[in-house]
Amino acid sequence: PRADTTQNPEDKTAVGVPTGEKLKGYFDDDWKRDVVIAVKTKEGKGNPEEGGKPDEFALLFPGGQLPSVTVGCCEFRLINEGDLNDDDCDEISIFQAPLNGCTYLLKTYSFQNGRWKQLMGPFLVPTGCEYLSDEELQKRIVKEPYGVYYYFTYPNDKPWELSKKRVDIE
Repeated sequence: PRADTTQNPEDKTAVGVPTGEKLKGYFDDDWKRDVVIAVKTKEGKGNPEEGGKPDEFALLFPGGQLPSVTVGCCEFRLINEGDLNDDDCDEISIFQAPLNGCTYLLKTYSFQNGRWKQLMGPFLVPTGCEYLSDEELQKRIVKEPYGVYYYFTYPNDKPWELSKKRVDIE
């Protein structure tokens, strides 16, 4: 089993203002548990729909063992997907709010060959402006015996029943 050596999320090497969103997992092959925190790296100004600039965000790994990931506009939630690609490391999904509206983006990242790679997505996730729980988000990307699947909804279907589609990952 992996050693539980959680890094201190208060480490001041991170640049940006923490949003409160953080996640633990084994994201690289050093067998130590990592912590990732979401930070606001740039304060927006004005309404982006009227020519203003939106806030910008990134994923930071306190302690500096892993490089940061720029995720751009808008606020997001983090999901530990477990090991989707059989590399003995966890993958991270980002459920990101839209600039406006009710359709979110879901992207999954994997740390490979010393850098973060977008493993799959982005997938559009219509929410009807309703909150999706952490449990609901955890069920959107799953590893099953015969592959990795993305569960999605068709925006015009009521009640928004989940359908599944196999996802090819490298």
